[in-house]
Amino acid sequence: MPKRMIGPFTGLSGLSAIDVNTADDLDILERCDLINGVLAEAGCNCNGHAAGHQRDEHWGGDLSELVCRCTAHEISGVDDNGTPISETVSIKIETLRVEVDGNNEICAWVYEES
Repeated sequence: MPKRMIGPFTGLSGLSAIDVNTADDLDILERCDLINGVLAEAGCNCNGHAAGHQRDEHWGGDLSELVCRCTAHEISGVDDNGTPISETVSIKIETLRVEVDGNNEICAWVYEES
């Protein structure tokens, strides 16, 4: 069965910004839990779910990374001429979509950055 996209998710629209550098740990965990609930409501499963060998049943590592990347952070790279560049970006969590396989297991996280 081919892969397909799910999202963006209405449960993630209109969320207030969260800065992981200043936010309370509980607020960060609640944001991760909210995203987890939205994914579960959409029927998304973690890798290995169909075989009964879940790697990270609640996407703890992935969701904490997504929430951290919602805070403005600097990325570095090179342009087409090889010149080093850096830019400040953040994930727009309201644009989150996931690519799932035939078992609704998430294969990729897709989102826009500022």
